[in-house]
Amino acid sequence: MKPYVAGEFSPQKSVWMCWPIGEWATRQLNVDRVALEMVKNMPTDVDIHIVCFDANVKTRANNLIKKNLRQTDHIHYVEYPAPIIYPRDFGIDVIQSGNELAHVHHLFDSYGYYGLEDETSQVLNQFSLFQAECLGIKNCIKTDLITEGGNHEFNSAGVMMAIEDTEVKKRNSHKTKEEIEQTFKNVYGLEKIIWIPHGSYEDEHYLMGPIPGPTGKFDAYRSASANGHIDEICRFASEDTIVLARVTEEEAKDNLIHQYNKVRMDAAFDVLKEATQSNGEPFKIVTLPMPEPIYIELTPEDDAYYLWEPVNEQETLLDGSSFPTKKITVLPALSYCNFLILNEVVLAQSYYEPGLPLSIKEKDEEALATLQVVFPDKQVIPIHTLALNLYGGGIHCNTKNIPRYDCDI
Repeated sequence: MKPYVAGEFSPQKSVWMCWPIGEWATRQLNVDRVALEMVKNMPTDVDIHIVCFDANVKTRANNLIKKNLRQTDHIHYVEYPAPIIYPRDFGIDVIQSGNELAHVHHLFDSYGYYGLEDETSQVLNQFSLFQAECLGIKNCIKTDLITEGGNHEFNSAGVMMAIEDTEVKKRNSHKTKEEIEQTFKNVYGLEKIIWIPHGSYEDEHYLMGPIPGPTGKFDAYRSASANGHIDEICRFASEDTIVLARVTEEEAKDNLIHQYNKVRMDAAFDVLKEATQSNGEPFKIVTLPMPEPIYIELTPEDDAYYLWEPVNEQETLLDGSSFPTKKITVLPALSYCNFLILNEVVLAQSYYEPGLPLSIKEKDEEALATLQVVFPDKQVIPIHTLALNLYGGGIHCNTKNIPRYDCDI
């Protein structure tokens, strides 16, 4: 009997999330508030496991949740010194193998930034094993792939989507595409893999160098990034429906970020329109807008500023330019595709606040309306996630679902 992996839209048993290590991303943006809104809007029919870096973070999270929620018996706290708050990427993948549960253990090298031997990578490499012990799942399937869960999208029917540039070039250049594909198929019981050529422009290596800023000049930077993940641009909403970010011709004419992304999203669409399900039928493709760029100025007084410390003692950025100092203008990891699907709700990202351009509000409304059509039986709940996005990910990255399988009922 082949292994089976459920899609995120399937019934869920529980969800894990990492609580922010610090309360404030900047002097204006409180990341605890984002985490609290996520917890408040999660249905009570799933257990919520909140991962806290240490006892101080646990106390802070517990106090805030007790103050704002009436029902908390479905919320559980664990301590684990995870210096990155995105368990989607290094957390557990639970599958059904025969008549029992199993968990998949890949290798994690901190998104290609630090390498496998780095202390951060080693700590996070053990996290899924820690989760498995907490959940009582003893059957472990190990691979030698360097990969992250944020680049795996499953449709519950034998198909996976992933960014090819990430899996083949950035993480596993020592392997062939065919070797990587066969490992994924064997581990997850897949029939097909849909390879999207590239992720979004903003989701490239955040130390590559300057990017277009508010005026179009190359005087801004990526705030951080997962270095090429599918969940920033493309998601399965059901077995036969794919949600894809898109950029219009008008947007591309007016903004360099949109222009660069249009090339990538058009290439993704070209792949998806030719892709088929395991039964040979085409997929239904629904498009979401890409958010308007929102730039944040960071200073040494802001916690998010320190994402810009040199990696592995490098002296310059990858393009040879100098590290920015003092004030830094950054573009957070904005996405309408980085939503979380749970049993009764979809937690979606939104960005508009009074004083911002109305074009941001219009895109928020379009994205939320589209998601509600795609998920007619769920309540789509918008959460303002800018503080969380500053750290290189979003709601989906900050969580990890545990599906409910037949053998676990």
